[in-house]
Amino acid sequence: MPGLEIPGEFLRHAILDTVVPHAPALDIEGALSSALEDGADDLPSVLSSIPQRSLLFFDEFLPVRIVLRLSDCSETILKHYLPRLEVRLDVFAVDPAESVAENPTPTRDIIFSGTVRGEDDPLVVFNEFEGEEGSGNHVYLVWNIDATLKRPRIRIQQPSLLFIASASLNPSDGCRQEDSQDDYLPSLVAASTNMLQPLSGDKSISHKEPFLPASRLLRVVPTTYNEDPIYNIQQQHGHPFRVVPAASARIRYSRLNSYTGLPTTIASLDFEVTPFLSSQVSFDKAELHLSEGTIESLSDIPGLALPLTCYPRDDVTLMYKLTPEYGPETNPSSTAMFSMLDISLGATIIVDNDCKPRISMQWRTNVDFSVALNPTYGGPSPALQRNNRPTSLSVSTQAGVSPNNRSSLRERAYSVTDVGVTISFSGPTRVQVGSVFSWDVFIVNRSNVPRKFALIALPRRKRVDPRGHVARPSSSSITSRKEDHVAEAVTDDNIVHARQKSVAGQEVELISLSTDILPLPPGTCHSTELKLLPLATGPLHLEAVRLIDVNTNETTDIRDLPDILADDQLRSS
Repeated sequence: MPGLEIPGEFLRHAILDTVVPHAPALDIEGALSSALEDGADDLPSVLSSIPQRSLLFFDEFLPVRIVLRLSDCSETILKHYLPRLEVRLDVFAVDPAESVAENPTPTRDIIFSGTVRGEDDPLVVFNEFEGEEGSGNHVYLVWNIDATLKRPRIRIQQPSLLFIASASLNPSDGCRQEDSQDDYLPSLVAASTNMLQPLSGDKSISHKEPFLPASRLLRVVPTTYNEDPIYNIQQQHGHPFRVVPAASARIRYSRLNSYTGLPTTIASLDFEVTPFLSSQVSFDKAELHLSEGTIESLSDIPGLALPLTCYPRDDVTLMYKLTPEYGPETNPSSTAMFSMLDISLGATIIVDNDCKPRISMQWRTNVDFSVALNPTYGGPSPALQRNNRPTSLSVSTQAGVSPNNRSSLRERAYSVTDVGVTISFSGPTRVQVGSVFSWDVFIVNRSNVPRKFALIALPRRKRVDPRGHVARPSSSSITSRKEDHVAEAVTDDNIVHARQKSVAGQEVELISLSTDILPLPPGTCHSTELKLLPLATGPLHLEAVRLIDVNTNETTDIRDLPDILADDQLRSS
């Protein structure tokens, strides 16, 4: 296309910056136009007139503006290169009080990374100007992106958030196809020097001109340019924003002492507003979903109906009655029963009329509906006192599958180990051959000592029947003479050859693609994924999932696992 510049020059003088507006409904086009009319020149001066947030909150959905300023860019060039422009935003949790002298590599943890969607067209503002060196223009491109401010995985004393934007110019589709299919030298690139050029005038070589590139003999230094092309830029400086947790939440369980056909658990959900706030909080969402059971709210009274207006240091407790779908009377041999509980909370922080940030907390946990095998076991008599006496009789490993549905495939399996650890697996029952699927693993350390486990999946291999070969007399022993008193051969070549020919294949039908180290302090839980790759059709099984205590090297093999049925193609249902 005539009039287009070199792709590497499109971002030559570009500048990136981010804006976290105080009011999400900000008219940024009017703010930019007003600042430009007042004579603001550089990008920081243009954006300084926009009021920004002074305090951010963890678990918040935050609207962010990414501003890119281009210099001397026409409308034709902008339309040509804009579809190839990829804009990205990374949010880091840092400690601004950390000095470089104390720590040359500052502590930071990325809590959000997102890319602007290609179908989202940016806001474009053109600004013509005239200076001492001549006239020109600045083009301002503004994108909107919603960032989720997750909590950092590392401990930071005084956390702040740093927003860093970046832009990359991707190659066009035509260039990608040419690079992948064309093995010749690109156009407008100088070829290597012909070392046999002086022999081109030799009359004895008339059929073909000799050619030997210098690249075959010497190290060729590529041609240098005055300025290297620029295909990506990054925001140079970021302003740290102070961040605090707006609220904290936890759930606790209390098992009813009465023994019934369906064991019942009372869950108390606490939502506490932290003292870091000075604003009201509207607690308006509390949704719970039990995978295999029902939930009955015990807080449906006029004083606890959502939404609730909360103030700093307020603690709201909601009560729920959790009942599983099946009880131990349907399967007396099983006392370990678990269900997955999904919790979703939402609240709005009322800073002022223009700024009302929204926070959301979601997590998944296990609910233990296990009951005592003998609930009348009772307490110890005065004549018999033992340390660490169990409150009831228990079993070591059980599965949480409904006996009414034994013929169907199990999606979940639960086990209680002898080391005081409860572990559960859940995942799809039908998978596709060659497609990776995952098991959700949830492990709870119920002991009073810290543990660190390694999780390893052991594939099941076909075992060769040692009785498949019948020993036959050796050919060498037929001609042996009794009077020689020579013992028969222990192993003959015929037997070795027969065993090798009859050996069955040892192909693995299910491969584990992940291992994980699980640090578990006392009374804590951890959730992870176990990725598996099926390589055969039909029902597939693992030999076991081995739980290795890294500190003591003790191993526990968990063999009660969910069912897997692999098909060539998944059914539409």
